[in-house]
Amino acid sequence: MTERETIRLHPPVIFWWVWAAFVAANVADYAAQGLPSARFGSLLAAVLLLVTGVVYTLALRPKVIEDGDGLTVVNPFRVHRLPWPVIESVDAGEWVRVRYAQRAAAPRVVNCWALYVSTRARRKLAVGSAAGTAGIPRRLRGLVAAAPAGGYAQPTSRLPEEALRLASLPVSAAIAARLDSRADKERTRAEASATEAKTATAAWSWPAVAAVAVPALILLVLALA
Repeated sequence: MTERETIRLHPPVIFWWVWAAFVAANVADYAAQGLPSARFGSLLAAVLLLVTGVVYTLALRPKVIEDGDGLTVVNPFRVHRLPWPVIESVDAGEWVRVRYAQRAAAPRVVNCWALYVSTRARRKLAVGSAAGTAGIPRRLRGLVAAAPAGGYAQPTSRLPEEALRLASLPVSAAIAARLDSRADKERTRAEASATEAKTATAAWSWPAVAAVAVPALILLVLALA
C-alpha cells in the first residue's frame, strides 16, 4: 500500500501561525519606528528567534505519519520509524502511546507528542470505560444498532455500537484506536505471510536541535557581552 497520511491536532498548528503573525507584526513595527539601540535590537532578535525555535519544535514539528509500511512518529527532537509488524499496541494516556517490540529486547513505548490527550479528555475516557453503551453519549445511544432478530437485517439508519463508541471518543483516543486496529491487522498479515519483520529505528533531528540551541547560544553571548 502506498497511502500516506499526516496526523496532527489543529490547536498547536494554529498556535504556531498566531506566533508567526505576532513576530511579523513586531518586526514590521520596529522597522517602521526604529529601534532604541543596536544592543536592544540584537537582544530582541535573539529572543524572538529562540521563542520561534521553541514554538516550531514543540508545536509545528510534531506529527505522526501513517503509510503502508508503518508509522513515523516525529517528536520535537527525535524521529521514530515503527514498521507495522513490530507494533504491539497503540493506546492513549497523556499522549497517544505506541508500544513496540524489537528482537531480543524488552518492549518499548514511544509517546506521540503531536497527539496529546487533555485532562478533560482523560476524565471522559475514564467515565466511558464501562461496558455496553456507558461510554456512548446519551444523544447517540438511540442510534445504536439493535441485534438482528428473526433473520432480518439491521436497519440501515442505525450504526454499530463500536462505530458510535469511537465517534464519542476524544480525537486522540479515536486515532489511537484506529491505529491499534490497523497495527493488529498488519501484524497478523505479516505473520501469515511469514514476512521478515523490519526493525524499528530512532534518530535525532539535528536541525530541530539547532533551531533551539543556536538562538539560545546567541542570546547567552549577547547577555554576557
